[in-house]
Amino acid sequence: MITHLDICVSTNKMLLDDLRTGITYPDGYTIYTSFQSSGYGQIGNHWESESGKNLLFSMVIHPSEVHASEQFFISEAIALAIYEYLRNETTDITIKWPNDIYWKDKKIAGILIENNLAGAFIKDCVIGVGLNLNQEVFTSDAPNPISLTNITGNAYNIADVLNKIRNNFLRLYSLGVTDREKLHSMYMKHLFRFGVNASYSDCNGDFFGKITAVSPDGHIHITDTDNKERIYAFKEVNFKATP
Repeated sequence: MITHLDICVSTNKMLLDDLRTGITYPDGYTIYTSFQSSGYGQIGNHWESESGKNLLFSMVIHPSEVHASEQFFISEAIALAIYEYLRNETTDITIKWPNDIYWKDKKIAGILIENNLAGAFIKDCVIGVGLNLNQEVFTSDAPNPISLTNITGNAYNIADVLNKIRNNFLRLYSLGVTDREKLHSMYMKHLFRFGVNASYSDCNGDFFGKITAVSPDGHIHITDTDNKERIYAFKEVNFKATP
């Protein structure tokens, strides 16, 4: 089931609030909106989106006996779902760890996954997506936004794009349930900067290295120029812009 709202505070917040008050939704239930008055991304970052121009949606799933430490395959599935749609529209699409979608060195989509837990297991998973489709000008201080129409010059039907990405996700999520190794291999194949020497920074300063792996729990492995493997959780390492 898919529901459209003209405006809401945040599609993720709306679904999470409902779930936490006892409202139930079936697997795959999706809401999308023309405008979010308080859309947010990772660590509360604001998500800029001109009204009626982009795809803003959240989907609910109820993973069966998925431990909280195993949730990264869900992130991989939604990132790949967006990647698969975009690769049919343009080239140079990659997945920036952990789950941003990039065109060259510019961000075209962001993903925010939030969970309700039952003990150590995921009870409800809300997957939020912001995909820049038809917006032509970005005015926030975000460093590198771009839209699909900026890239191709074409206009896109938001509901049609949603259906395609949603169907992609449901297929890839099912694959992840039965064969996480295969899903992970697909994710690594399209990872931004994988195996390429590039600039990063952590709490100790700047360094050069190359991404060599992402572990099943979502930690990224970067081997620096001294051949030392550095392992990071989300937000512990920053990708520096290419000169």
